[in-house]
Amino acid sequence: MAEFVVPPRETRTEPASRTLRLPAFDALRAAAATIVFLFHYGGFVALQSAATGAEDSLSWFAARLGSTGTNLLLLLSGFFIAHNIASGRFSYPRFVALRLVRIYIPYLTVLLMAVAFAHIAAGFSRADVANASLATFLRQLLLLPGLFPEQPILTVTWTLSYIVAGYLLFPLFGFAIRRWQFSLGQRIAIWAAVTSLSLASGLLWGSPSLRFAYIPAGCLVFEMQTRESWPMRWPRMMRKLVAGALLFLLIRILLDTGRLGSGLPDVARRGLFTTSGLIVASCLVGITLLAQRREGFRPLMPLLSLISGLGRTGYSFYLIHGPVVKLFALLVFPRLAASHASPTTYWLLMPLCWALAALAGLILYLTVERLSRQILVRKVGGLADGR
Repeated sequence: MAEFVVPPRETRTEPASRTLRLPAFDALRAAAATIVFLFHYGGFVALQSAATGAEDSLSWFAARLGSTGTNLLLLLSGFFIAHNIASGRFSYPRFVALRLVRIYIPYLTVLLMAVAFAHIAAGFSRADVANASLATFLRQLLLLPGLFPEQPILTVTWTLSYIVAGYLLFPLFGFAIRRWQFSLGQRIAIWAAVTSLSLASGLLWGSPSLRFAYIPAGCLVFEMQTRESWPMRWPRMMRKLVAGALLFLLIRILLDTGRLGSGLPDVARRGLFTTSGLIVASCLVGITLLAQRREGFRPLMPLLSLISGLGRTGYSFYLIHGPVVKLFALLVFPRLAASHASPTTYWLLMPLCWALAALAGLILYLTVERLSRQILVRKVGGLADGR
């Protein structure tokens, strides 16, 4: 198997990128997966109950914030592509093999479970899922929804299609940039240009998607945070990042509700919406980086380690939380509706549903994701960074 090796960097800006385990990032991944969970849970609550007041606000915010969790996962994928390339030694075949095994085997497991439930339990899935042809199933397995107009069986297929395409394309591009020894400033400019081109192609041609731009944006964020001056003036930088995240999150909400940008052309409004999302996700990653590096956050590390446990199983949780939420809603919500339960009751049961999804994610992680990955690591060796 051919080795593509990146020479050691000549600057002193590398220590953070050599850290293979980043507890604060595991916590961020856990938060992103939980945001997506709340989005799906809130959707079922909105369908089942005529909420008013605070309960309606919870469903409203869950619907508006759901994309932020997915955006974070996409941007983190790009960040860790660049992280692996800059770690000092990089093998493209090994990198791709480890990630495809980690993605595909758990995905295939959940996909088969969803198809089986569609045959067993009426109402669990769309009618066309139970009657899906072999060709349709293979298109799902190849993650073509998202890249092409194809209705997915699992909603997460859209996101996974962008991530896999990014894993295949951008490591080669990032490796070439490092191999040709572009300066840090040039690498930042190149990733900024790639992000802009991805955004423009999504706006003008819709191919493959605006969200694909989040992956090179993650590579850009990684390069930007390697500057020696970046962590300086830490309190001021943290305040700027928090303010930026809140400001552009508000802009996204106002755009989504039509209170801002209603007079703009559709292309401009969608461009502003996506750019705001890129900035929000980048600010959150920046906040996480600062928290990871500051000694003042050491007392929080035991808590971060607890939360990061969900982050390490976050992919399995992300895969299986949708079916768990749907099954929970099918079994529990009709009984609540029959007993005329208040809308608050639906949200009070949310932690129980989350715990069930987390348990299902842990079981999937231990029995499928981690096991399959350990087998492959023993076969090909190296780069077992847990990502």
